[in-house]
Amino acid sequence: MADDRALRFDRGTREERLAAESAPGPLRRLSWWVFWWLVAPPVRLLFRIRCVGLPELRGPYVIVANHASHLDPLLLGAGLPRRITFLMTVLHFRSARLGWFFRWQRVIPLEVRGLGNRAALRAAKAVLERGELLTIFPEGAVTRDGGLYLGNPGAVSLALANDVPILPCYIDGAREAAPIGGRVRLRPITLRFGEPLDHERLFADATDRRDRLRRATRILMDRIAELGGVTSREVELESAPPAGVPQA
Repeated sequence: MADDRALRFDRGTREERLAAESAPGPLRRLSWWVFWWLVAPPVRLLFRIRCVGLPELRGPYVIVANHASHLDPLLLGAGLPRRITFLMTVLHFRSARLGWFFRWQRVIPLEVRGLGNRAALRAAKAVLERGELLTIFPEGAVTRDGGLYLGNPGAVSLALANDVPILPCYIDGAREAAPIGGRVRLRPITLRFGEPLDHERLFADATDRRDRLRRATRILMDRIAELGGVTSREVELESAPPAGVPQA
């Protein structure tokens, strides 16, 4: 029985990748309008969602956001007046609360260990070539302590695989609204957006591919931290005293 469920799950995630890679048909376009007119308004009202610094989004963008709650995709989807395709690990599809939303909105599932993600990359590229919005969470997981996790260069490489503007975002209040293991609470949510970044700014002075990814990851995580008024984990680690050295 468990093997049958796993087989159906794997088949479903493959189908989601293929669906995202293909152009949206009438039913998919209708599903977004159903979400925007019937689901998004009460979500915006209940969580008092407001956007700060949101530029005029014309054409393709990659939104790079912090990940403090399993509600993050729903909050972003309700707050922005355009369809968003999310790149998220397959683990999110097992969510009892939001698995329906991820499938409904054609989230592109990523394998946890990075294996077999070529189809996901093709699907993400197809989304951007159609001039749509793509969102990734560079921390790779929902934070458990309220702070930012280290940025994952592998996740950032997905955002940089296509030459489109990168839009940093900090989702403020999501952890208070839906902490891991806790009940959903109606707390105000603010979506804070920074200035879009192009690849030239992210890759300035980089020497090779590894250095480009490292620099881009650091810049993006620092920008997200600035938007939220918090300290990135990268800065925390740099400022921490070396192991075995007593603090003054």
